[in-house]
Amino acid sequence: MKKLRPHQLFAACLTAIVLLLCISCEKKLEPATIIVTDPVRHYYPVVQGEMLGITYEMENTCEHPLFIQEVQTTCGCIIPRDALPIVILPHKSGFLHLDFNTIKNSGYVSHHIYCYGNFRDSARIHLSFDTNVVPQADYIRDYEQLWQEQIRHRRSVRSFVDGESSQKGYYTNEHEDPRTLNKEEIQNTVDTYTP
Repeated sequence: MKKLRPHQLFAACLTAIVLLLCISCEKKLEPATIIVTDPVRHYYPVVQGEMLGITYEMENTCEHPLFIQEVQTTCGCIIPRDALPIVILPHKSGFLHLDFNTIKNSGYVSHHIYCYGNFRDSARIHLSFDTNVVPQADYIRDYEQLWQEQIRHRRSVRSFVDGESSQKGYYTNEHEDPRTLNKEEIQNTVDTYTP
């Protein structure tokens, strides 16, 4: 085993002490104040099956960073688009982006969003919105039909090029059916060679 020289031993001990001090230092997360633009909203009616994009603007009004660590919604049809935690620097604004999928809703709906973080006044902030989800005018479709329509809208260019899965195959013109032409040719051939 190789012996360490005195200056190497001193450097190793000093490094170990600095690492222990850094590891043992604990940084406390200070509470932050926040202003949310329009936390309660009433949206105009949307057609069932459409996606409604919702964006809440949040402003950090203090000297400490704001961390939103968890977002809870009252319905699985509300999907947060942002990765957590959301960090908003002091005196800056940030956004919470949500998608509301109306495929499973009909009529008046009211939903709530709870954001948890280092808020000064409480452990969470409460956001809410409501809207009327209007079914299609012709008839009320079931979940499977609405889902297929949503898939169809997502890949409209692809289905335009490749066609729908239920309509792939071949097509014919009614006036140029090869079997009909073949019968007429046979009849013409018979007529020309008949004495």
